[in-house]
Amino acid sequence: MPQVQVIQPIQQQPKRLRVAAYARVSSDSTDQLNSLSVQVDYYTHLIQENPNWDFAGIYTDEGITGTSTKHREQFNRLMDDCRAGLIDRVLVKSASRFARNTADALASVREMKSLGVTVVFEKEGFDTETANGEMLLSMICAVAQEESLSISKNLKWSIRKRMQNGTYTNSSVPFGYRLENHLLVINNRQAMIVADIFKRYLAGESISKIAQYLNNTYPKETGVWQYSSVQLILQNETYKGDTRYQKHYTANLFPTKVSHNRGQVSQYYIAKGHEAIISDEDFDKVQSLLKMKAPHKPKVAEKLFDQKLYCATCGTLFARKTRTSGAVVWGCRRHLNKSGLCPVKSVYETELCRAFLCMHN
Repeated sequence: MPQVQVIQPIQQQPKRLRVAAYARVSSDSTDQLNSLSVQVDYYTHLIQENPNWDFAGIYTDEGITGTSTKHREQFNRLMDDCRAGLIDRVLVKSASRFARNTADALASVREMKSLGVTVVFEKEGFDTETANGEMLLSMICAVAQEESLSISKNLKWSIRKRMQNGTYTNSSVPFGYRLENHLLVINNRQAMIVADIFKRYLAGESISKIAQYLNNTYPKETGVWQYSSVQLILQNETYKGDTRYQKHYTANLFPTKVSHNRGQVSQYYIAKGHEAIISDEDFDKVQSLLKMKAPHKPKVAEKLFDQKLYCATCGTLFARKTRTSGAVVWGCRRHLNKSGLCPVKSVYETELCRAFLCMHN
């Protein structure tokens, strides 16, 4: 009978774990920020007082929803550090603080597990290192996701009721006004600029020329006047004293997405609810001019690079422009508005097509 020798495994010293913590609050209210501060202090002491752990940092997102990871800067930084091999374990207060979107939560946890990183959820009392950890997480996040949807539906119902009875006040105040006691009040300096925009457009100036004029005469503290921002002012019925609510809406789906309301949900129109900057007559004339000057629907070829080209210097989207010679170019919107705002010059569309085909082939 063959002799079998048992080779005992090498007794390895327990590895010191690099432990980090993640905390999130969904609003920037005082109570929520106090809660965040308590979480940060708690996890800092918890990690630093454990002799087998090395402190790998605290990652916090303030006033950001957990329904999507897109705008959670610190969460994404945490994931990048996990990918870089800087973290072995992550502590989280609860699954709802980690994510309220089941798909995002599972995708993140699975990636962390593939990188050798475990996530501990203190409130629920489990971690992803266990066999049933992922199943528990999916169930808890599904409940949190439905809870978030329910809260959203209730808030939308409340807002629509206030829109119906005329007591709703939009938190986004249009240029030319300020908010006083929940009422729109004219901001004299900004109202002067609005009136100047309407006057110049009625006098025959193009929207592009008006944008250039505003950048030279009334430069913004942050950003620049663009074609789209001037066009939105010219189309906004707020300036004749009226208000249209729910021009955009958010569907009851995950991930949440704001869409232009083209009749999918009700809109609410309030006539003469605040002081006007522009007369009804001038506003109607401008709308007629805008319709008359509206460009024809672009051909498919004109959309090839739409919303796909960004300036490498300032990050602004490129816009398509046809020169007087008939040549079509794509250029940084900031540069097109005012050459001094960005040094990146326009590129011929033929060159872009050639470069794309070369890269594709």
